[in-house]
Amino acid sequence: MDVRQGEKDKTWFRSERVLHINDKWFFLTREQTQEGPFATRGEAERELNYYIRNMNHFAVIRNP
Repeated sequence: MDVRQGEKDKTWFRSERVLHINDKWFFLTREQTQEGPFATRGEAERELNYYIRNMNHFAVIRNP
């Protein structure tokens, strides 16, 4: 796996980021925020993918 410049190689662990709480769906971010609620798991997963894509895009803009 590629690592960011200046970081040591790490072992990464995946965890479930989509949660179902009281009939509503949420996702957790690396920044420790909980986003939602969403009506379905699919909607939460789609929004999580948008979130990740946007965060990656902004990271490139800040560090070209």
